This record gives sequence, C-alpha cells and structure tokens, in this order.
Amino acid sequence: MKYTIYAEMKKIWFSRFSRIYLLMTIALGVLIGLLFALTTNVTQSRNLTELKPMEVITANMLGVDVATILLIFFIAILIGREFQSKTIETYLMVTPNRTKYFISKALHFFILSLGIGFIVALLTLGNGQLILRLIHKETLPMSDGLQFAMGCIFMPMFYVLLTVCGAFFLRSTAAGIATPLTVMFLPAVTKLLPQSLQDVIVPFLPATAIHSISGVAQKGGPEDIGIIMALIVLFIWSLIACALAIWGLRRKDI
Repeated sequence: MKYTIYAEMKKIWFSRFSRIYLLMTIALGVLIGLLFALTTNVTQSRNLTELKPMEVITANMLGVDVATILLIFFIAILIGREFQSKTIETYLMVTPNRTKYFISKALHFFILSLGIGFIVALLTLGNGQLILRLIHKETLPMSDGLQFAMGCIFMPMFYVLLTVCGAFFLRSTAAGIATPLTVMFLPAVTKLLPQSLQDVIVPFLPATAIHSISGVAQKGGPEDIGIIMALIVLFIWSLIACALAIWGLRRKDI
C-alpha cells in the first residue's frame, strides 16, 4: 500500500498546477486569516483593541477554514476527473483491489491535508500572537494557543476525508464538494430546531467535536463534550463515510 500512496504523491507533486495551487492555498489561508483579523471593525463592528486575546487568534484562524475549502475543491476536482476521463480504470488495473485503492487515496489526501493544515494553523497562530503583542502588549498562553491550533488542524483533515468519500461514493466532483459543505452547514441548520432537539443533536456534530478539541467550546454547553468524546465522534463519522465510499466504489463497474 505504501507504494500506492507514494505513486499518488508523485501524481500531485509532479504537476506544476498542483504545486502552485497548494502553495497558493497556504498563502491565501494565511493572508485571508490576517485580513479577517485586521478588519474586525467591519466584520464585527469592534476594533482589535476591544477584542479578547482568544478572539484575535480566532479571527486569524479563519484562514484555516479558507485553506480547507480550497483543498475541498482541489481534491474533489482531481478525483472527479479520474472518473470522468476513465483514467481510474488504468489505476485499478495496477491496484485491482478497490478497497486498497480507496484507502491509499484517502490516506494520501489525509496526509496532504494534515501537512497544509499544520502549516496554515501555525502561521495564523503566529500572526495572531504578533498582533496581540503589538496591540495588547501580551500574547495568548502558549498552551491555549497550541491547543487551538492543533484542534483547527482537524478541520481540513476531516473535511478532506469527507470530500474523498463523497467523490468516490457518487463518482463525481460535485458530490466531493457537496458532501463536506453539507456537513459544515449542519450546525446552522440545527439552530433552526427547538432547543430540546439541539441539545440532543449538537454533541454528535463534527463541528462540535472540532470545537471541543480546539478548546473553544462553551463550558457547560452542548458543545463541551471533552476531547476523548470529540475524537470518538470524528472517528465514527469518518468510519461511516469511508464504509459508504468503499461500498459505492465496489458495487458496480467503473
């Protein structure tokens, strides 16, 4: 399987477009996160001097959201193109085991999203700390900042995995994009429900798990499920998505 993963990496890094796109993803993630932080007087009607340290860091960390969305489009297009052009038939001749091929593909993109998420999260954290140092004359405690950054890395990893699963399940770029974006919007949809239902549903949402891991979940609220439970929630969502993707890939010919 490691040779299949290596081959997938070569396909990405030997493409000039892919290299430029991924570098652009990192740059845009960092720059847009910085832009969000420097324009809070417009987006939040408050100046930076009025924001708490964590709020400044949070504004910068929106750059991770941007990088995640760019990765979703990039990966969905790559996988969808393989099905559309039928090049996946050639890959499956080399690796006829479809489950193994899917796992290799998923692991490759998972590692890619981990690397890019790690870089963007640390750079945006650094930007936030620098702004705090210049404006508030203080920085967020390193333990809190690192927990937040490490938690944010789960966002690209999880939603990229959903992208891969959606694209393989329905064999299209559109499904690869729609699947993670739909899950992203679940918290907004949940807010339309009665509070009693929210209290039941919210703890099992991926966004809740990511907030808990990041340490930004409101204490005592429905999102405060703890790190262990948060990891279990993400694992279950990932397991179900992968199982459906493998079933969709194996159930009929390409």
